[in-house]
Amino acid sequence: MTQRILKGFVLLTAAVMMTACKDDTERGDSYISFGLSSDYSDIYMNRRLGEILKSSDGRLNLPDTNDFILTVASSGGDIIYKGPYGERPDPVRVQPGSYDVSLQSIEFEKPAFSMPQFGDFRTVVTGSGQTVSVAFNCTQLNCGMRLLFDDSFKDRFPSSGISIESDGQSLDYPYSESRTAFFLPGILRVIYNDNGNDIPILSRQLEAADMLTIKLAASAESSDSFSIEIDTARNWMYEDFTLGSGNDGSSMEKALRISDLAMHLGAEDVWVAGYIVGGDMSTSKVVFEPPFTKDSHLALADNTKASTREECAAVELPSSGEIREAVNLVDHPGYLGRKLYVKGDIENYFGYPGIKSIKEFLLE
Repeated sequence: MTQRILKGFVLLTAAVMMTACKDDTERGDSYISFGLSSDYSDIYMNRRLGEILKSSDGRLNLPDTNDFILTVASSGGDIIYKGPYGERPDPVRVQPGSYDVSLQSIEFEKPAFSMPQFGDFRTVVTGSGQTVSVAFNCTQLNCGMRLLFDDSFKDRFPSSGISIESDGQSLDYPYSESRTAFFLPGILRVIYNDNGNDIPILSRQLEAADMLTIKLAASAESSDSFSIEIDTARNWMYEDFTLGSGNDGSSMEKALRISDLAMHLGAEDVWVAGYIVGGDMSTSKVVFEPPFTKDSHLALADNTKASTREECAAVELPSSGEIREAVNLVDHPGYLGRKLYVKGDIENYFGYPGIKSIKEFLLE
């Protein structure tokens, strides 16, 4: 069988074609034949893809589709064939019925470095005496994140306790690491571990084929920047993330931002400023629209368009203090979008840095 090399990963039009077998000896059984859509050798290799997949000898280390894992399973889960695509029976003989078929470059179940997964999944139905021809579209199924560390970030976090976490699984990412970490699509969180305490740095939602590079810096100035590059093969993104506004929380004029709180966990009697965006919080959610049911806390964010839990910090509204009566969203839902300054202590609250023990506040 001619060996074919996968040289591009653009989603191609699928073709599933059913034709009746003319050989009477085949009637009663069914057959599934497999192929690959189009000619991958004609796909344009973009510059960034080449940079990422270059091996140590300077050649492109591209997956050989003959080594891909082909799986044919009945609707009841019985495995008809599982093995290398290049060693498959051609066609695969089956009983009439419904079958789940898949082609994957690797089996990918947990985070790993330099492990992009390509493949396709289909469900086919065969009738007596028929052959079903399946043309696979091999696209990237997982996503990747690569971290770059500015010296200012290393100075701020000298122990290099950085990891990337998603869906309960994590991968350590030391400062010496330069490879891309691959995960199943979902929310990826960059975490700093400080003596057993996990401090969230940032989170990003990545889809299949998203490839994100983030350069982390900790600056004394308020100068965040963000840029994205996207091409037609995979979604290549690059981001500069500057951690910290440069404020120290010593006054309202130097109030910390919500994005500053991770660097100031444990600080006492500091000013924090943010926009009221919601309430009824937990470790995983925020309610952003009324009605609200809990007057014990509210959510602050750096901008009024915040839409995820990771962008928000909880502010405790003690029952004995004036602030609960003054700003709780159960009684004052109209305060959504207003800017609030609070002076208190930075502590873990609902699993994230939050503000407790409020001493003073100002509602703009």
